[in-house]
Parts: sequence; C-alpha cells; structure tokens
Amino acid sequence: MSGFQLVPADGGCPVTLPRGETVIGRGPLLGITDKRVSRKHAVLEVVGDQLRIKPVHVNPCFLQSSENGDLLPLETHEWHSLNPGDSFSLLIDKYLFKVLFAHSDVESTLRILPNF
Repeated sequence: MSGFQLVPADGGCPVTLPRGETVIGRGPLLGITDKRVSRKHAVLEVVGDQLRIKPVHVNPCFLQSSENGDLLPLETHEWHSLNPGDSFSLLIDKYLFKVLFAHSDVESTLRILPNF
C-alpha cells in the first residue's frame, strides 16, 4: 500500500496519512501546542494517489509549491491539491510540512518480481 507522509521541516517524526479525511491542527498528531493553531485548522484528504487540503480556520494555511518557492496563503473552505514535494504550513512562520508519496516495501518488491 502506498500513501502520503508529512515531514516536518523542523526535523520531527514523519506522519503517515490514512485514506480519507484527517483533521489537522493543534494536538498530538502533528505535535503542535501553539494556541494560534486551532484544533481543527485544516482537513487533509487522501483519495487514491491524490492529496488535498482545505483550510477551515480563520488563520489561513500556506502553500509552497515544489515549482515555486513562495509561501502563498490558501483560500479558506476551498480544496487545494498537494503534490509530492510541495510544502504547506499552518502559520506563515511555523509548522511547515513537506508532502512525500511513500511506497510500502511489499509494493516495491511486487513491482520488481516479474510474475506478480
């Protein structure tokens, strides 16, 4: 099974995202305790090999595309696609996460073996 991981820019542990919707914000999932970040700051959704984000709090999220180095605010209550290599943050100056597409060892092995 493959999926998406969020890698904190500050060097914390990567977070593997399950299929479907995941509410992100202040709390144990991302290890954020800053009161400027809501407990329900944004929603991430994994559907197949696609990942998207919908900011739902008054404080916006920001996107740094892998193609463009600028950190741009995302429109609230709108879905935005995230691609591997993109980064997003929950505040303009903190909580930056890079999006990675991860393949499992089993899936990688099956691709190598010709009879599967």
